[in-house]
Amino acid sequence: MIPESCKLEDESLLFLSDVLPTAYWSVENADVKPGDTVIVLGCGPIGLMAQKFAWMKGAKRVIAVDYLDYRLEHAKKINHVEVFNFAEYDDMGEYLKEITRGGADKVIDAVGMDGKKTPIEFVGQKLKLQGGTLSPLKIAAKAVRKNGTIQITGVYGGNYNNFELGALWIKNITIKMGQAPVIPIMPKLFEKMVKKEFDPKEIITHKVSLDEAPNAYKIFNDHQDHCIKVVLKP
Repeated sequence: MIPESCKLEDESLLFLSDVLPTAYWSVENADVKPGDTVIVLGCGPIGLMAQKFAWMKGAKRVIAVDYLDYRLEHAKKINHVEVFNFAEYDDMGEYLKEITRGGADKVIDAVGMDGKKTPIEFVGQKLKLQGGTLSPLKIAAKAVRKNGTIQITGVYGGNYNNFELGALWIKNITIKMGQAPVIPIMPKLFEKMVKKEFDPKEIITHKVSLDEAPNAYKIFNDHQDHCIKVVLKP
């Protein structure tokens, strides 16, 4: 798929394997349209790119939510989005509903079960009673407007308790989810990069050698040194 004449940097092409197709598909699958208000939960690599692609689809307002200030600052810097730290609000979902005057048209969950857990969720997961956190979906259920769409891109596995199905049912919410069909999307994204429509290297915060990989994984896992995306170079 990548011609030998390609002049793009390796770091750009690297993300064609997962991050870019997943983020792009999330926005496409959510059916983001011009004029939409879009909330993206999570400012990791996929969340950051989903924010960018939402703008490219014509969204009039893009809001980013996370609990790590450095990731929110990065989102604001590269994507010019409104940012909110959910740890600073008693009810993030209700607040988002209020400032969007009834809720966002589309909410994209780019967090999944490995997001920040409540104490009860943490214990439940340790006892294998709970797959992980449901916090992103609880925020999404409140933040999406009536007849809106929630796109679940973050990974959820196992069983879940206290899922607020009624909150979604009463608002006629459309829920879409799953794994991105990566391969069919690659050519389209490659062409967009060739045309310089976006720069995926903006999500990179660290470049290290393979010898430094163990420490790089620790930095990434422990949220040290403002780490968002690490590229290992041979």
